Amino acid sequence: MTTQELQHRFNLEMERHGIYEPVMQTVVQDYINYAYQQYVTEKYDSLINNFEKFEITERITKILAPLITTMTETTTFTAFTDFSIDGVYVKAPSDMQYIIAERAEMSVTDCNGDTQTVKVDVKVMKHNMVEANRKNPFVKPDSTYKEIWRVSNWHEGDGVNRIELIPPSDGTITKYVARYLKKITEVDLYGGTTIEIDDSVHEEIAVRAANMYLLTKPQEDEKENT
Repeated sequence: MTTQELQHRFNLEMERHGIYEPVMQTVVQDYINYAYQQYVTEKYDSLINNFEKFEITERITKILAPLITTMTETTTFTAFTDFSIDGVYVKAPSDMQYIIAERAEMSVTDCNGDTQTVKVDVKVMKHNMVEANRKNPFVKPDSTYKEIWRVSNWHEGDGVNRIELIPPSDGTITKYVARYLKKITEVDLYGGTTIEIDDSVHEEIAVRAANMYLLTKPQEDEKENT
């Protein structure tokens, strides 16, 4: 849908509920963007849910395809974190929103003293679980099982988006690859920027935005009358 079509569909939903006075364009835009982000978040949850049927995840992947992209890092694994003695920071793309899947490579030394590179899984850990097991030798990343931990990704005070990776004490991360959903480009009804994802769901998002507005309208009307 074009931006004009999105606004028209929003207004049609208003009329269906007996509201014929036009809603301000800035308000329509805000509600469409809110509904758009909510939709993407919901579909992301379904995308990574192991219990969803294959057909469902395939459809969601098609819908979200314009937002799915990949990052690969092979150089910046030298900035050690304060949270874990072996943890390293990786600079993440500024547009990263949700990580869908990830893999890594790690350099390890075998029992013969030879160095080799192995592909490893990335296990997502909560901050409190890392801290709770900080001194537990039995709950740590293990090169035997070929895994590293990812704690989280976040913005610090300098505004840089970081991913914290924790390898085994006997391993060094050499490559990290993540497929992720990038942040949405917000709809701009004035500038002509419409919804990026598959147009088969544009109407659903516009209707959802209208219904969100209808839910808050009585509260706004009450404020105006007081």
